[in-house]
Amino acid sequence: MEKKVNINRSWDSTCILGFGAHAELKLLPALKEVGLNIGGVVSSKSDLKISGVKIFSQIEDAINFLPKNTLYIISSPPDMHYQQSKILVEAGKDIFIEKPAFTSINNLNDILTAAEKNNALVLEMLMYLESKVVKRIIKILKKNKSSVRNIQLKFLIPSIPKNTFRNESTLGCSLLSDMGCYPLSLLTYIGYDLSNLNLVSHQERQTKTIKFYIEGIFEHTSINIQIGLSNDYKNKVIIKFHDSHEIICEPFFYGRAGERKFIESNDNSVKEEIIYEKNSYELMFSRSRSDWMKVQKNRLDKLQQVTDAMQRLGKHAGFK
Repeated sequence: MEKKVNINRSWDSTCILGFGAHAELKLLPALKEVGLNIGGVVSSKSDLKISGVKIFSQIEDAINFLPKNTLYIISSPPDMHYQQSKILVEAGKDIFIEKPAFTSINNLNDILTAAEKNNALVLEMLMYLESKVVKRIIKILKKNKSSVRNIQLKFLIPSIPKNTFRNESTLGCSLLSDMGCYPLSLLTYIGYDLSNLNLVSHQERQTKTIKFYIEGIFEHTSINIQIGLSNDYKNKVIIKFHDSHEIICEPFFYGRAGERKFIESNDNSVKEEIIYEKNSYELMFSRSRSDWMKVQKNRLDKLQQVTDAMQRLGKHAGFK
C-alpha cells in the first residue's frame, strides 16, 4: 500500500493506548489515511503484532521510546482513562480520548489542572461534531431557540457489540455513558443547561433490554432522549417547532463516511436532502494542534458540563 503524505505536521508520531476492534477498524485506518506516523501501541495483548509499529506493555515505556512530540490516543475502556491520562498529561503529552472521556467530574478537573500546568492538549473524540449536518443542526437550533417546541434525540442499537467494555458493571462501562454522551454534548453546544435533565425511567441493567429515558424542559422547549437497546437501529434527531415546521436528520451521531438524510416538512410540503459526509476520524486527525488549542477551552467547558450531568444521571440509574 502506498504511504500517505502526512498533511498534519503537528505531531511527529502517534501512539494508541488499547487496541480493540474500534482502534483496529476505525482509528488505525484513519491515522494511515491522513499520513500520521503510527509509532506505537500500548496493549496488554502480549501476542499483538502490527507491521511497522512498536508494541509496548507500559505507557512509561512508550513515553521514553517515542519522539517527544507524540500524540497519544486513548482507546482503552473508560474506567482506565483517568489513570492513563494522568500519566500522559503530567509528562506534558497531548491526548485524544475516546468518549466517554470521564464519568467523574473530580477526575476530569484533576486532568485539566495538570494539562494546563504542562501545556498539554486534551480532547474528547466526539467525532460526530465534525459532520456538516450536525453543525447545520446546531446552527439552526441556536438561531431559533424560542421557536422550538420539542427536540427528540434517539440513539438505539439492536445489541451490544461482542468483546467490548460495555458490561454495565460501572457507569464508565455502561450504555448510559457510552451513548448518552452524544445527546448531552449536543445540548451543550446548543446552549442548554444540563441540570434541567432528569432520568425518568430505565430498564433494569440486569435485563437484556437496557434502555434509558431522559427528559427536560428548557424555557420553550421540551427534550426527550432515548438511548440503549431496541429491536431496530435508530440514530436520529427530530426537531418540532411551534408552527408545523419539523426537521428530521439521520443517522446523526455517526462518524463514518456516507449519506445522511436531512428532511424538512410543514403542513404543505416535504423536502428530503441527501448529504454526503466524509470520515469524521480522518477530519479530526487532519486538524492541526494549533486549531485544536484554539477551541480547547470551549470544548473542555462543555466536557465538564456533560461529565457533571452524566455523573448525576448515573447515580439516579443506580451506578455508584
